[in-house]
Amino acid sequence: MHFVAMLGFNPGVEVRYDIQLTILSLLLAIAVTAFAFFSAADHRRSHLLVGGLVMGAGICIMHYVGMAALVTRATLRNEPAYVVAAFVVAVLASTSALLVAIRERTFVQRLAAAVVLGFAIVGMHFTGMAGVRILLPGAAMAMGTAHNGIDSIALATAVASGTLFILFLALIAALSDRRFEAMAAREALRSEQQLRTIIEHLPLGVFVAEAPSGQIRFANAEAARLLAHPVGGIAIWAHDQEYGAIDANGHRLAPEQHVLYQAMHESRRVGPRLQRYRRGDGEIIQLEVTAAPVLERTGDGALAVVALQDVTEKIAADARIAAAMAEKAEAQAALLHAQRLESLGRLTGGVAHDFNNLLTVVIGALDIILKHPENAARRAKLGEAALTAARRGERLTAQLLAFARRQPLQPVDCDLNDLIRESEPLIRGVTNEALTLTLRLFDGKAIALIDPTQFEALLLNLIVNAADATPRGGKITVETSVCELAPDAIPGLAAGPYFSLRVTDTGQGMSLEVMNRIFEPFFTTKSPGKGTGLGLSQVYGFVRQSGGEVRVQSSVGQGTTFTVYLPVADREAEAPAAQPNSQRIENPSLRVLLTEDDPSVAGITETMLKNLGHDVVRAGNAEQALQVLKSERPLDLLLSDVIMPGGVNGVELARAAVTLRPGLKVLLSSGFAGESVDRAIEEGSWPFLRKPYMQDELAEHLQQFYMDMPPSIEIN
Repeated sequence: MHFVAMLGFNPGVEVRYDIQLTILSLLLAIAVTAFAFFSAADHRRSHLLVGGLVMGAGICIMHYVGMAALVTRATLRNEPAYVVAAFVVAVLASTSALLVAIRERTFVQRLAAAVVLGFAIVGMHFTGMAGVRILLPGAAMAMGTAHNGIDSIALATAVASGTLFILFLALIAALSDRRFEAMAAREALRSEQQLRTIIEHLPLGVFVAEAPSGQIRFANAEAARLLAHPVGGIAIWAHDQEYGAIDANGHRLAPEQHVLYQAMHESRRVGPRLQRYRRGDGEIIQLEVTAAPVLERTGDGALAVVALQDVTEKIAADARIAAAMAEKAEAQAALLHAQRLESLGRLTGGVAHDFNNLLTVVIGALDIILKHPENAARRAKLGEAALTAARRGERLTAQLLAFARRQPLQPVDCDLNDLIRESEPLIRGVTNEALTLTLRLFDGKAIALIDPTQFEALLLNLIVNAADATPRGGKITVETSVCELAPDAIPGLAAGPYFSLRVTDTGQGMSLEVMNRIFEPFFTTKSPGKGTGLGLSQVYGFVRQSGGEVRVQSSVGQGTTFTVYLPVADREAEAPAAQPNSQRIENPSLRVLLTEDDPSVAGITETMLKNLGHDVVRAGNAEQALQVLKSERPLDLLLSDVIMPGGVNGVELARAAVTLRPGLKVLLSSGFAGESVDRAIEEGSWPFLRKPYMQDELAEHLQQFYMDMPPSIEIN
């Protein structure tokens, strides 16, 4: 436009143009226009203003560079005021043109933008030219003629041709751009339709809301179905109906408690979160809701999307599964306990027989002693026999109680052969007279760190299984040996010495399928009504925990052999407590509150205490003991039974006693306290004396209460 308009400029002398400055003005116009449109494409107000400023300044610079390209003998001068006016006109018109061109899309609006931009260029040009002052040269200079540069007619023709060619290319580019823009718009529309179709058919409820108002702009069919009311038009929390998100008490949630509200105002994803919802039909359901803002490049969220699904049935199913699992756990625990009770039931006959034999010795010996007290030698012999029988009864009772209890005992170093010999009366009691039980124990010791009671239970289980599987006239053989296992001889066992226990029967045997399952918990081959199994899984678990292994050999009709391998140690078994010698320690006298509900036991214990030189106050239950404790009577020790009538046991009495009298010593005693009381005793700090006990054992436990006092020694 500049060079075409300059054709109308006549300074009165010949005008030509410098080619280099002319090209520079063209490049400046292209460069600043490209930068202005690139900056304005971001649509930010600041970028639009910068683009308008750069374009206007570039147009002005292009104009004055073009004016500098004039080659003429006349002198041209520019008025500063008109230069500033041309710059202002160019900047304002360029900025307006950019605003219209970038913000609007219709043809008329874009045509208007082009007119404004043309006005910017033309207005700037003629404003600038209005400030040009021409000074003609003097006579001396008029003699020569300027022939440098390009003729103005030729330059204007070239510029006009180039401009028309550029406009032609721009028209082609615009048409192509419109075509590609239309294709992109159709593709975007198709993608949007596909996305809407996908969202409509999602098995989740989805809706989109404006931020921060929460007004719902779109919701799929599943959202309307889940909520059972119209969704859209207003915020999910803004309606005045009865339906909506509620708390545990049925009250509607405040807006800030909604997942959507939190996601919009905190600009972050919230959920998944459970939310109770009262549907349009009044039904209350549990929804799992997740909301997330749709962030723009500025970081601001103009929209938010919410996904929800009904998990009411899932939560109910999880609750049913949890209840079923808890019920199963209880059933398994009851079944495990029933297995022990079943074993105890099988033992009843044999144990009753053994106890009757022991009681025969005790009763008979005491009867003879009472009838003939004058024979001291015979009295001592019969007393020893009665005491030995009572000790055997104590051992048998301890075995039965330990077998019935659920928690394991502490392992100790034991001679396994000795344990089998001591258990022989017990295991013979579970085999009927029609079976032959043979023990073949090797000569020597086999010391192992195991729980002796669990080992006896293992032996009992194997014998009972063998007896169940063996018909009348059959044989059960128990063999022991110590073998040296080579590396990898038995998978899972290290090389070294092992105790081997073999229990063999001549029974019906097992198939391979049954052998593969015999150690599974709750698996049994017994017929209905004959029990739930004898706990071979417990046998396997005990052996594995003890560092050993179990092997089974069997075939149908050929009997079964269980072989148990347990690691042995190169040390001696723990020696039993030494019997007290004839040296008796005379200790200070203690003032003892004896609490025992059984008069016979209380009488014997009182006699033992008095024989040891102590003062005794008796109480028949916890209530009587508390009365004594609240009195002014001096006391040093509370010796109490654990299981007592009246609702207060010995542990609870001990707690009350040390509260009433902080310095009081406590010794608890019982034959069987029960699991809950056992745990309380273990958690407490009081010593425990297990019944039955002898006077020397009682004296040994009392020793700890006056160890710090200087004793006097009396030699018998």
